[in-house]
Amino acid sequence: MRILFVHEISWLDKVTYEIHDIPELLSLAGHRVTFIDFAETDRHNLSKKFRRWKTTVSSGMTRAHQGSTVDVLTPGYIATGIWGRLLNSLTFIPLFWRTVKGKKIDVVVLYGVPTNGLQTVLLARILKVPVLFRAIDVSHQLRKFSFRFLIRLAERFVYKGVDHISCHNEALKNYCVSLGADASKISIEFPRLDVTRFKPIGRSEELASTYGISVNSRVVFFRGTLYRFCGLEKFIELFSTYLKSHPDVCVLIIGGGEAEGSIRKTVMNYDLDSQVLIAPFVDYESLVTHICLADVSINTFSPSLVTHCALPGRVLQSMSCGIPVVSTPLEGMMSYSNGSDAVTYRELDHSFVDAVIDLLADASKCKALGDAGRQLVESKGTWDEFVINFQLQLQSLLNTK
Repeated sequence: MRILFVHEISWLDKVTYEIHDIPELLSLAGHRVTFIDFAETDRHNLSKKFRRWKTTVSSGMTRAHQGSTVDVLTPGYIATGIWGRLLNSLTFIPLFWRTVKGKKIDVVVLYGVPTNGLQTVLLARILKVPVLFRAIDVSHQLRKFSFRFLIRLAERFVYKGVDHISCHNEALKNYCVSLGADASKISIEFPRLDVTRFKPIGRSEELASTYGISVNSRVVFFRGTLYRFCGLEKFIELFSTYLKSHPDVCVLIIGGGEAEGSIRKTVMNYDLDSQVLIAPFVDYESLVTHICLADVSINTFSPSLVTHCALPGRVLQSMSCGIPVVSTPLEGMMSYSNGSDAVTYRELDHSFVDAVIDLLADASKCKALGDAGRQLVESKGTWDEFVINFQLQLQSLLNTK
């Protein structure tokens, strides 16, 4: 098949997750894969003035799976920020049309709604190309409040208009149905992990030393985009008393985002600069060694519509590496663990901190929960199995057109 993926992120710059795994594994399975992304990073030399109209072509790219080849097309950009997304249609629409016609695309896989979702569904309908929507988050909740109503309307149109929806988890399926999606056209496919890559390897003392982490330090770990709802400010406040009385414990935060300034301010307010370490995202090759610095991994997302529908891949990566996880009780996460005690769920209050402290004090319990987490991830199957089913879904859409 000739498959076109569409998403509103920069494929070559975004932290590696399933938008890299699925296209690349489909490529390795013999399909011709093209990805239309969106210019959102400094790699594209964005400034505050008008841009260029020309498409950036990056052929034969790979991020996660050696030997795969994905052709990445970045539409020309006209402005940055919200205006860039609003005006993106001027360059996206002709690029989508040319790509579908020129590459004889058989099927489109759409991620995300706000920037190009509406246009993708309308154009695909005109061109008589089926669309599978891969639902991994609640789009309107990730945008500024003033635009949420319009994006929610776009979501409703997309969910009703696509040929099939593949959801991350049960909570997302329920959300799609609440906006009018046909439940009979929805499947639930949990994301998978390469457990041969994400596996326990022990702490690298050499890497630990680069962060000032000593041999005997105990590490609480968070990695991911620092959204406004990430909850780390509250966790640091709750954990501050314990940290000050335990200089051998530190919190390592790997990531960046809109809440970074607020998190750093909280760290300064509690005078924890030496024990709460904030570092930028790391490359895919060194990801496992960073995860394995941890004694305990945390998911502190504040409960909301968007977080209840989330199933953070970074949490699954920690579990696969044998690191015990303490998480707020989010529906998407809980549907994945399905009653297993592999994840410790606590509200983001003193009970959350107590659960973390309990694990830090009990190495055998850490080991047991870490092993249970890895077993849970293994039980969900492999990316290869996911791709086999995904291919069948795409082929069935072709057969019904």
